[in-house]
Amino acid sequence: MYILVRFAFLFVLLVTSTVFARDVLLDVRTPEEFSESHLPGAINIDVLNSNFSERVSALNKDDSYKVYCKFGKRATLAVTIMRDQGFKKLTDLGGYEEAQVTLKMKPGR
Repeated sequence: MYILVRFAFLFVLLVTSTVFARDVLLDVRTPEEFSESHLPGAINIDVLNSNFSERVSALNKDDSYKVYCKFGKRATLAVTIMRDQGFKKLTDLGGYEEAQVTLKMKPGR
């Protein structure tokens, strides 16, 4: 009986983490840059804003984050901060144009 219950628990845990974990496209440029153009579906949290760490800490650490900025430096900074906060699934896409090519996306508004 114990083995069956343990298996059921592990199965539910696996399904739950798969269902609720998602890919998140994170644009760490300024709100002004984001409003001019961004990748479709991206969320915007400005890495240079003093509340970046606080806002990022509210995100789900089980999700997978693909991070980009304008040229790549801010994305690298954001990934470093997020990794220090315990995020594990991080991809530094570099700059905006590089991210478009990597993800095969056109800009959105």
